[in-house]
Amino acid sequence: MVSVTIISLTTVIFGIAALLLASRARTRLSPGSLRSYIDNFSVCLSFIVIFSLWQTARSVFELELSLGEFANYPELIFIVFAYISFIIASFRVVKISEEFGFKGDGKLICKLIKKNPKKKKKG
Repeated sequence: MVSVTIISLTTVIFGIAALLLASRARTRLSPGSLRSYIDNFSVCLSFIVIFSLWQTARSVFELELSLGEFANYPELIFIVFAYISFIIASFRVVKISEEFGFKGDGKLICKLIKKNPKKKKKG
């Protein structure tokens, strides 16, 4: 039981560290799509950290709580919100890929490179 508690506490510490790093990265980015993505990512991560914190508290204090027939444990709600946040963050990545992606241009560049290979310089 002690090892599970240590792992749980370590997980929470890593989650909080990740949130702090994401916050630091956010402050260094100018407003725009990447900063919005960091915001979405931080929301997802927050729900997962809350989930981990809740489970850690339950294991440390040996709590058994339920919300009746709706859900067996409150942490399921945190996971549902985390997945919803991941869907929103994934949608943001799609929008970023449309904004910054150049897959079509990349194919054209590859064709041009194959068409005109570099000539070797004699040294």
